[in-house]
Amino acid sequence: MRTTLLVGLLFVGCGVTEAELTEVGDEVSAAQGELGTSTRSYVVLRRDVRRCVAPLCGGYWAHDVNRATVKETYVSALDFSNSNLSMPEHQADVTGAADFEVVLYGKLGPQESRFNTRTFLVTSAWRGMPGVKFTEPADTFYRVQSVNLQCFAAPCATLRATKLHTTSKVPHHDLDVSRAALQLVDQNWLTFRALEKDALVAGRFVDGALVGVGREKILDASQVFIHLPDMTQSCPRVAPAQCPAGKVNLWTRNENLCHMPAGCGGGGACAAYVPGCADGYSLVSWVGGRFGCTQYACDPAFLND
Repeated sequence: MRTTLLVGLLFVGCGVTEAELTEVGDEVSAAQGELGTSTRSYVVLRRDVRRCVAPLCGGYWAHDVNRATVKETYVSALDFSNSNLSMPEHQADVTGAADFEVVLYGKLGPQESRFNTRTFLVTSAWRGMPGVKFTEPADTFYRVQSVNLQCFAAPCATLRATKLHTTSKVPHHDLDVSRAALQLVDQNWLTFRALEKDALVAGRFVDGALVGVGREKILDASQVFIHLPDMTQSCPRVAPAQCPAGKVNLWTRNENLCHMPAGCGGGGACAAYVPGCADGYSLVSWVGGRFGCTQYACDPAFLND
């Protein structure tokens, strides 16, 4: 009861009631458990690099996230037959990721009689940003959503983070994805994916600016995992504007990375420099901005596979 009272006092200025909060210790029974055959859980993977006869070696080491104790379990392969990843290219988005750059939701399969190994039965999958690392146990895995809470005084909590494997929910004020975004990665897209498209976030809470009667509570993300398959390429067909002589069509990108008309412009001096992207990213460009110069972004390469 002490925990509920403390959290309630922290957010009373925002009009958050006790019914809208969950005690920090109120977790489902599986929270202290381990990866098994009866209950699905969220896991991260690293490749098994031992050299021996398959399937005894060469699979993956998997462990649950947000557990009190990290215990790795060997799985000989990933079974996608009960997932929404039926296409080979979507499965390759999982198997082509680096160690700890994928979160899978599923459970262990039946024991194989000859070698006594098990596969991992995948239900859903999320792919993290290439080349970005989270830190265990400092970082916790969350699912984040926007909420509409009655607020009487600033700062007002407009987001809610649910800790994976638990019923623990943390109201907060902002999501900062800058640590999860390498150079020229679109942070607006990354934030939108977390809040609206079921991306998962690994991070920790930090204090923000002093606003009104208290400080903002910010979820500082070290990694964002995009739900697969991602539908980034499903962009509408749009007609460019009819620009007068001497002007060019300007474009911008929305939260789905779709190019959208932004009127006419141009006439400014544009730099000839073409930036590069980190490994695992593809350079994309479009004409936009105030002076009609080439704009650049680095998108994760797996989005375009």
